[in-house]
Amino acid sequence: MTARWGRTPRYAAEHTAAANLQAAHPGLIVWFGERSGHFYLMDTEGLHERDSIDALTLLAWWRTHRPRPRGSRSVPAMRS
Repeated sequence: MTARWGRTPRYAAEHTAAANLQAAHPGLIVWFGERSGHFYLMDTEGLHERDSIDALTLLAWWRTHRPRPRGSRSVPAMRS
């Protein structure tokens, strides 16, 4: 069987894990790189690389559930 778009049957479990993680966090782009053997996550702050799906899951959770910085409450617009 030939590879389609860099997906070979050998790494089907890794691609499935990446797809499941992306489905759980729709604002992120997640994929597995067959050549590097690493998992990747792209968000608004850039590209992040981890060597396991567990490490990437922790990063994805932190990126989507981190608390807002102090003092970042929205201020109502002033009326004139």
